[in-house]
Amino acid sequence: MYKLKAVKKILSIMTCSVIALAAAAVYPANDNSGSRTASAITIDEIQQEREANQAKIEEYQNQINSLEGSKESEEQYQSVLNEQIALLKENITLLNTELDSIKKDIEETESRIEQMDESIVAQQEAIDQSIELFKERLCAMYVSGNENLASVVLGSSSFYDILSRVEMANRMATYDEELIDDILSDIDDLENTKSELEQEKLTLEMKKRDQEMRKEEKDKELEEFNEKMRQTTEEIERIQREQDMLAGDAEKLKENNALLDQKEAELAEIARQAELERQRKLEEAERQRQAEIAAEQARQAEIANQQQSAGNSQTETPQTETTPSYTETYTPPTPSSGSGGFIWPAPGFCYISSGYGYRWGRNHNGIDVGDAGIMGGTAVAAKSGTVISTYNLCTHNEPKNYSCGCNGGFGNYVMIQHDDGSVTLYGHLSYASVSVGDYVSQGQAIGAIGSTGWSTGAHLHFEIHIGGVACDPLLYVSP
Repeated sequence: MYKLKAVKKILSIMTCSVIALAAAAVYPANDNSGSRTASAITIDEIQQEREANQAKIEEYQNQINSLEGSKESEEQYQSVLNEQIALLKENITLLNTELDSIKKDIEETESRIEQMDESIVAQQEAIDQSIELFKERLCAMYVSGNENLASVVLGSSSFYDILSRVEMANRMATYDEELIDDILSDIDDLENTKSELEQEKLTLEMKKRDQEMRKEEKDKELEEFNEKMRQTTEEIERIQREQDMLAGDAEKLKENNALLDQKEAELAEIARQAELERQRKLEEAERQRQAEIAAEQARQAEIANQQQSAGNSQTETPQTETTPSYTETYTPPTPSSGSGGFIWPAPGFCYISSGYGYRWGRNHNGIDVGDAGIMGGTAVAAKSGTVISTYNLCTHNEPKNYSCGCNGGFGNYVMIQHDDGSVTLYGHLSYASVSVGDYVSQGQAIGAIGSTGWSTGAHLHFEIHIGGVACDPLLYVSP
């Protein structure tokens, strides 16, 4: 029986060695650069960050589509403005043409008035001459007296002379009347013509002022439309700049997702190779175990044969130990809370806000310790070991319902590989107080509990990996 126990002990040691090698393959040590390496991120974290990036990309696209609608509205409005501006310019051109025509009419009227003024002067001179002539006639009539028909007859020497004198008197009277009529007619004509021209000039000047006022109104309206056009152009340019920025951010997230896809493929390949190596070592250990069992059975059979031969010569046959069956499969016991040598990583805080298992469409690979007043509390090493990865650059230490983009959601964290090959992870620290390569003792402070990364509130995310596989920490630790 003691030999069977020895064989089981050998197999247990070999199995632990295989698990340690697999864990080392999945969690290789890195430098102290402060950046995340393949050992600091899991496939679940990659998928979580990629989904967060995709949600952000869709949000950016929705914003771009919304801005596109605003841009189209602005462009349609600008098209209407262009049509209105074109019509205004056409109206202003027509007004300018009309105004030029009115100005030309005014100039022509002014020229006619000027000519009429000159004509008035000439006619005035003629009137003045006629008046002077009339004055002379009045003087002559005054000097000669008022000759009547009797004086004309008595003063005549013959009948012919009488007729001549009467005819002459009639003609002089008629001439005087015509002279007066001509003078009065000329004065009336001059006054009427001058009045008509002045009225026409006044009408044209009023029309000119009206057209100039209309032109000023159209110029002001055109200026207002041009200002609206300028504002619309600036708005379209602003929308285009915002669209370009959103498209650039979305493109960066797509590039980040491509890198995450590559990292996921690398991690999957590492896990596959580690699993193949683990299977190979397990098969090798199983072959060695079967060989040792076969050798032990042969040795026990030889001993039994020797004892049987020796017993034939004795009267009493001693009782021999029954050889146990070696075909049974060894199954390690299921770990219970507190087993494996781990201790609680958040002393003084015991409330578990989220346990291990399926959550939000994916597996939650650890537990969240989120007790009241935990912000700034101390996180300690659950077991002695070597720090293999840290991140200490996240400054977003506040509750948030989105990923700040730091380390796939873990924010500041510490990862420790223990002497038995197991690995523990401590996430969402406000800061890490240890560095890669440090050997820490069980219970040693490794950082302060915070809310960095994708964290809706202050808590400590704690994971235990056995053989490269995340396990429920409550099977190994308890508050």
